[in-house]
Amino acid sequence: MVTVEESYGANLLQKVYEFVKIRAMAMLSSSTSQRISAFYAASFVSYGIHLPFFPLVLAARGLDDTAIAVVVAVPMMLRVSFASLLGALADRLGDRRRAVTLYAAATLVGALTLIPAGSFWTLMAATVALTLPWTGLLPVSDAVATSVARRGEGVYGAMRVWGSIGFVVANLAAGQVAARGGADAILAFLIFSFALQLAATRLLPAAPREAAETRRVGMGASFRSLTADRRLMAILAGAALLQASHAMLHGFASLHWASLGFSGGTIGALWAVGVLGEILLFTFSAPVLARIGAQGLLVVAVIGAMVRWSLFPLLGGTAAPWFALQLLHAATFGATHLGAIHVLTHAVDERRAATAQGLMVSINGFVMALATLASGPLYGTFGGGAFVAMAGIAVVGGAVLVFAKGLQPHRAGLGGKSVEPS
Repeated sequence: MVTVEESYGANLLQKVYEFVKIRAMAMLSSSTSQRISAFYAASFVSYGIHLPFFPLVLAARGLDDTAIAVVVAVPMMLRVSFASLLGALADRLGDRRRAVTLYAAATLVGALTLIPAGSFWTLMAATVALTLPWTGLLPVSDAVATSVARRGEGVYGAMRVWGSIGFVVANLAAGQVAARGGADAILAFLIFSFALQLAATRLLPAAPREAAETRRVGMGASFRSLTADRRLMAILAGAALLQASHAMLHGFASLHWASLGFSGGTIGALWAVGVLGEILLFTFSAPVLARIGAQGLLVVAVIGAMVRWSLFPLLGGTAAPWFALQLLHAATFGATHLGAIHVLTHAVDERRAATAQGLMVSINGFVMALATLASGPLYGTFGGGAFVAMAGIAVVGGAVLVFAKGLQPHRAGLGGKSVEPS
């Protein structure tokens, strides 16, 4: 017998499928940058559902808070371990669209294993099967986008912004699905999003001409060529510290806002405003980069992080200042991400692009994991005052970037340009 929840979920998925099918067919005849924009929008739907609502699915299967925390922690650990490996594998294949398609297909298969899973261990196994290939999708698709930007056929920020838009839309839609259909409808929506992601890989451009030459270069040589460049590694480490300063935000901002008396609706709006700031920066990234360059963006990120995290414990229960402060997400996350991507785009040659993107994701994940582990005890001891520690992490990140500027430029990635975050 079909339940109301199952019927609702099926009808919603059918309507979304028809809409996406029409839009996808239109985008197939569009420019390369528009096609990549459409891929980002489709692929980030899964993030908008999974990040906030996957714990709901786990709880509905009977896991307690501790078990949920363990299962949710798996993606972070796998990102550290496998992002660089899967990026290098994509370069080794010599066809990044093929790699993204393979990873997306494996991710969908992994998601389907969640349907019968009911115990802690089967849910853990299903989560691993889902997360492992999913970890490789973002760095490889970013490599595709930066390759297009390198050829002058698009602007990375203008393409990537559609991922942020897709995330927000999916997040809002998933909230409605969860309210009306519960955990089973969320799982159906999540699986559909992975199917949508797989279908959207058709939008990506074909492999570059360098594909055959890439396959002749071993994965080990790719890693050695990148990690031997001290300046590039220092820039990535500094950017990773700036991104890790968000650890307290991700884990405890909602709790802090709730302690100030904000409602769930206000808290959700605060998160949305943060993403809005990010969207605005990505939208106007071309003139911003032309004016201040990657180095200017990273300086903005350091200053923005110092201001944002220092003010966090000082604001009270009035909403307006918080909305203004949340717009600094454009500086703390957006400027850091765009600055680091710009450095990789101009410092690493085309053949090593996915390897470099995966390496950046692994470094970011490792530093973020350390910061997240420290955030729990800090918040438990100091409450909102613990956010000042995130300003300290940003200062350290800024110091590392200053140190990187003093290093001798090198040629990264077996033929890349010298690493100049200009």
